[in-house]
Amino acid sequence: MIKLKHIINGAVVSDIDLSAGEFTIGRNHGNSLQLDDGEVSGEHALIRLVPNKYLPQQLDMTIFDLNSTNGTYVNNIMVKEKELKHGDAIKICSYEYRVFDDQSNVGTQTEYALPDE
Repeated sequence: MIKLKHIINGAVVSDIDLSAGEFTIGRNHGNSLQLDDGEVSGEHALIRLVPNKYLPQQLDMTIFDLNSTNGTYVNNIMVKEKELKHGDAIKICSYEYRVFDDQSNVGTQTEYALPDE
């Protein structure tokens, strides 16, 4: 499951579950995530989730800035379009979210046994 974790002062205050399709972020009603802040554009950003070409059970995520006034940031870099991965920080004005993907296999290692010679 992929989630956006809302971060305030370094603490997770809420989770938002994401699924395949488009997830819109902005100030206007009708967005998947409506942010009540005058600095957030009406249609600020879009996260698109599509099945991976090689592993269709996993989703690829891309965020798009929708020509917002104040920009969309991933890991403190302003982006127009950026592929997202587990652990990425998304900042939209004063709002901060972190991508959590429990299927990302981040932190796992594969062990190989070498034959005795």
